[in-house]
Amino acid sequence: MLHSSFSIILIAVPRVLQVGPRSDWQDAKNQGRIFDENRAKLLRDKIHGATGQVREVRIDQKSEPAPLAYDLTELQRDANRKYGFSAQKTLSTLQSLYERHKLVTYPRTDSRYISSDIVPTLTGRLKAVAVGEYAPLVRQILTKPLNVTKRLVDNSRVSDHHAIIPTDQGVVLSALDTDERKIYDLIVKRFLAVLYLPFKYDRVTLITAVEGENFYSRGKTVTDWGWKAVYGKGNDGDDQEKEDALPEQMLQAYHKGDQKKVREGRLLKSQTKPPARYTEATLLSAMESPGKFVEEELREALKQGGLGTPATRAEIIEKLIHTDYVERQGKELVPTGKGIQLINLVSNDLRSPELTAKWEQTLSEIARGKASRAKFMEGIRAYTVELVKDVVASETKFKADNISRVKCPNCGQYLLSVKGKRGKMLLCPDRECGHRESAEPQVSHFRCPQCHKKMSILEKQTGTVVRCSNCGFTEKLAEFKEALNSAKNSGRVNKKLIDTYSDKEALGTNLGDLLKAALEGKSE
Repeated sequence: MLHSSFSIILIAVPRVLQVGPRSDWQDAKNQGRIFDENRAKLLRDKIHGATGQVREVRIDQKSEPAPLAYDLTELQRDANRKYGFSAQKTLSTLQSLYERHKLVTYPRTDSRYISSDIVPTLTGRLKAVAVGEYAPLVRQILTKPLNVTKRLVDNSRVSDHHAIIPTDQGVVLSALDTDERKIYDLIVKRFLAVLYLPFKYDRVTLITAVEGENFYSRGKTVTDWGWKAVYGKGNDGDDQEKEDALPEQMLQAYHKGDQKKVREGRLLKSQTKPPARYTEATLLSAMESPGKFVEEELREALKQGGLGTPATRAEIIEKLIHTDYVERQGKELVPTGKGIQLINLVSNDLRSPELTAKWEQTLSEIARGKASRAKFMEGIRAYTVELVKDVVASETKFKADNISRVKCPNCGQYLLSVKGKRGKMLLCPDRECGHRESAEPQVSHFRCPQCHKKMSILEKQTGTVVRCSNCGFTEKLAEFKEALNSAKNSGRVNKKLIDTYSDKEALGTNLGDLLKAALEGKSE
């Protein structure tokens, strides 16, 4: 049954197009999809070579205001979409622009508006950023009274800190590194865009009747680029493709009653897609507005805060990655085997934002004097006890799927391979043991005394060692160097020792020079 349904979706035909302006077929119910391929082919053949007549031409004047100024979350989203920056990288770069260069305002804000007392400073801020490519854009703004609207100034929507905007500190763009330049560019252009006039265009809809079927052509003609001129014509600063975007078609030349001959009809097959994986941009959006994941009566409680705060969401994502619950694959965030097991093991309450919503709702009631703080805390304690009891009573166990072939030198257990802040690490599963070491060793020129393969240098808690990945032989590097120093001081060294421990072809290293000198009797 499932297979049959999927096959029908595979042959679904969403559009039938006619030549001339791009046109989409729709039935009497304004549906543009056909799930019967034979019916779609009959429709295509029906209109082939036929003559259509323009039945209706609609022209609607549209205006699109500039996007709001940045708060931290929106800036992190844009930096991730445009440059692939992690939320943490954006925050740290932004912090440098704020603390070191003094070029932007306080970054850890959840407001996208400024207060009225900031308005008198806008001219000074504009003059400060009037360098390079921004200079002509600033001049365009300053030739007229500033376009200050409620989309920028709203005291009621500013809490502790206002939106992120440039300061009146003069900027030397060459003093910024590459990442700082990119983040600064986003902030400046958004600041300038908010002060520009709206983007205006005519949305044109053309309805053509062919053999009793209706075909819709849609397009737009720009009448005033407005704020989009800041990003360059045809670019609105958003790299995401919008599903409802209108093609740039010149349709004003058509009039009601015009005759059009159909030159070609096409079938476009499409397939339903699974939901896209989260990127940091989309995950930040979900954390900021998780209302769709909870019941309707709890949505209001999450409107103000969401999950985490603008200042902590980046840290939450990084912690999930560093603890090996999630990993980055390109821009996508993908759960690991450990993360999937965690979701299956924990209580349903702990993996849903509904718990956060209920607590936020109760805290709000406490603030208004409608609920008891003591009773709330008592409930939290009782709930914690129940959770612990459920864990103790549960027979399900976590099974590591990242076990390496390397044994812990302390307790003998196989080490776990995880991604750490400094690359891949090998950790002992026994927390009381606590052994850890790098899983990405540095290849050395030392040869294993047992199998004569090249060994690697490893940084371990007990010190630096050399290890053979072929047979497992391990020796402390300090003891090896001590033996070499002893040979150096005596002025003699065993050739077999050199052949055993060093690659003679790599005598360009300090160790190689030492051994070569010892072999030739030239050690001092």
